[in-house]
This record gives sequence, C-alpha cells and structure tokens, in this order.
Amino acid sequence: DPDWSPDGTKIAFLSSRAAGNGIYVANADGSGQTGIMTGDTNDTAPSWSPDGSKIVFVSQRDGKKQIYVMNANGTNPVNLSNNLAQDFYSDWSPDGARIAFVSERDGNREIYVMNANGSGPTRLTTNIACDDQPAWSPDGTLIAFRSDRNGYFQIYVMNANGTGQTNISNSGTPDTQPTWQVAPDTDDDG
Repeated sequence: DPDWSPDGTKIAFLSSRAAGNGIYVANADGSGQTGIMTGDTNDTAPSWSPDGSKIVFVSQRDGKKQIYVMNANGTNPVNLSNNLAQDFYSDWSPDGARIAFVSERDGNREIYVMNANGSGPTRLTTNIACDDQPAWSPDGTLIAFRSDRNGYFQIYVMNANGTGQTNISNSGTPDTQPTWQVAPDTDDDG
C-alpha cells in the first residue's frame, strides 16, 4: 500500500522488515528509507494528509484494526475510530477535513466518513454486501468504492454524502482498488 506525499518527494509504504508490519517513508528515488512506525503493532495502509503533515494508517495495537493518525515523522499516534469493531481502508478528503474509512461496527463492511479528528462518524452505505476501498475524487464531491452487491466485486461511485450509489464498472468480472486521476491543466495560463 504505498502512497505518495502530496509534494511528490516521498513515499510512505508498509514493510515487514522489523517485527510485525511497520510504516516506512523513503525519498522518491528510494533513498533515505526510515521506519517511522515499527514494532509489533501491525501498522498498515499509510495515507498522507493533503498538506503532508500527517499520515492516517490502520493499526492492530489495541487488538482490533482501528484508524490512527500520526505526524508525518511518526510521532503522536492517535486512535481516531476507537470502537470495538474492525476499521480499515482509510482515505483523506482532498481538503483534509474528513477521512473515509470502512467499518464492521454494524455487522458487515460499510463505508463511513468522519472528521479528521475522529469525531462525527457517519455511515454512507447500508446493505448486506461488502462495501470497502473508499477513494475520494480530487474535487471531494464523490467517493469511489468496491462492493460485492452483485455477487462479485464491482466499482461503485457515490456522492460524498452517500447518495447516488452507482455501479460504474459492470464488467461481469471482479473489479477492485478504485483510484482517481487528477486531470492535467490544459489552460494556457499554466
């Protein structure tokens, strides 16, 4: 689960080179690899905040998978989701104000959003299927995700408030790991 820093100079990634899974950061060319969250806490899935100051990640340090945030240098890890269910697959909104994540707190995997400080968790999907892998659109108005509502995983898109859930892949084969691409600037003014 590697993730580029917003300025493109660093990559956060998962490694098991120390005890358990840990989070490392390296320069874009692979140099300067540094373990910022290592040990036997099983930390995974790092994702940079839009301003590059923080990294959200998943940790099992409290027994169940939970959403944590830390400073970009690995200091001050804080449990944001802090509940008895498994929480995972987190992604920052483009403005850094919210985090989309997956939780099993209602019995199966559903997409939620919460404020960047962990307050106000809100469930966006409600069905018996597995909904996970949320990914914010670059403008913050949409969230792509995968769901097995049709018996196999497909890519869906919904409004950031959970409305308008639409299957966009309809491929007849499993589709996973949605991501967005920022359109190149085509204006003549740069």
